[in-house]
Amino acid sequence: MSEARPDAGNTHAPRPIDLVALVTFDDAVYENQAVTRERLARPSAAPHALNAAIEQWLVRRRHMWIDVSGRQINGIATARPLAADDAWMIDTLIDATVDSAAASESGVVFALLDQAIEAAIQSSVTRLLLRTPADAAALPDALRAGFRPALAERLWAGATIDVPEEPAADVTVREAADGDGFALFQLYNRALPFEARQALAITLEEWEGVQDRRWLARNAREWVAEEDGRITASLRLSLTNKVAQFDLLAAGDSLRGAAALLATAATQISDREQVFALVPRAIAPLEGLLRDHGLEPRADYALVSRRPAKPVVADAAARSGVVVSRGV
Repeated sequence: MSEARPDAGNTHAPRPIDLVALVTFDDAVYENQAVTRERLARPSAAPHALNAAIEQWLVRRRHMWIDVSGRQINGIATARPLAADDAWMIDTLIDATVDSAAASESGVVFALLDQAIEAAIQSSVTRLLLRTPADAAALPDALRAGFRPALAERLWAGATIDVPEEPAADVTVREAADGDGFALFQLYNRALPFEARQALAITLEEWEGVQDRRWLARNAREWVAEEDGRITASLRLSLTNKVAQFDLLAAGDSLRGAAALLATAATQISDREQVFALVPRAIAPLEGLLRDHGLEPRADYALVSRRPAKPVVADAAARSGVVVSRGV
């Protein structure tokens, strides 16, 4: 899918011959347009280029690509596996030509994403994910490279979670258990539109593989809310230093389960200075709930997905004429 580029940049995985360029680039500071959950509460820093290259050479768990002209690095991208090896998240995407007059025509981001897609195909990766600010310069290039919108997300922030009233008596809140996997998958199906699930995960196995746990600290906790024996909301909370970060998923017309989970989380974060929550904008009622509980919108993000390779289960279903369900 490579296209001709107006510059002479060469995009590839880092090689030992690139060491001089990597050392020079290591001292530079550029905006990282890839946003991961673990860096939401921190500046948009990226891994040092040299360290990332060494990690790829020695560990093979981080994947890296650079765009280089001679000894000048024009851009860098890295990706890491999510819960399964066939799902990757791009966690670094830097265009070092962004301050130059020819930045809009350089094609650096497109070339880096093209390399990431080719590597994903060779590794039988079924989902390649990228989160960027909604107004990021990299987003049009990602869409041109074949990524499709998965979720519009909004970051909410505040000093604490206000709980003005007691949770509903008929809502049961408990810690998530190992046996809740399928019920949580059903919640995901009810909460998100089909287009989002099609881009992220259709089957239970895909959903498990796309989970991102890197942002969760060791003391992270997860609760679910049940109404009439059915899980109607889930919340994961991670506490690091003076920051509390959580994600919240809810389905159905009633948000009583989500409100009960917020009340539970509020009891855990009294000593934190900041609270962050990243939620899908597709679940519009959640935004009003967060606002009512003292949080304010901070930033908008676009989560996009590319399916470089079809999962085996999808190929088998297509050949056998099996209809894949559109949801639970």
